[in-house]
Amino acid sequence: MTENTVSTPTQPASWALKAAVILGLIADAGLVVLLLVVSGFVFNGPAGPDGAGAAIAGWGMTLAVCILSPLLAWPMWRRGRRDLALAMIWLPVLALLIGILIGSL
Repeated sequence: MTENTVSTPTQPASWALKAAVILGLIADAGLVVLLLVVSGFVFNGPAGPDGAGAAIAGWGMTLAVCILSPLLAWPMWRRGRRDLALAMIWLPVLALLIGILIGSL
């Protein structure tokens, strides 16, 4: 009978990988701060949620992705899927850059 065990990598993560993860976390935190700063424009001022429903839903989903993606990358890192964890951490930043690129066309 075989056991379902998760194999952990035998080598520790390189300093470059750790630096990429740390920079990605800083970029994600910056995006969360940016989203909180621009929330007044989405909600039409400090009075409350009077903005368009689609804008509020888009803002909320973007904020959720910026927070949950790095949090869900932690279990992947612990299970040895460092490549997937790195991709999950940089997902919000890459999505923003692609959105800016497509929006400028």
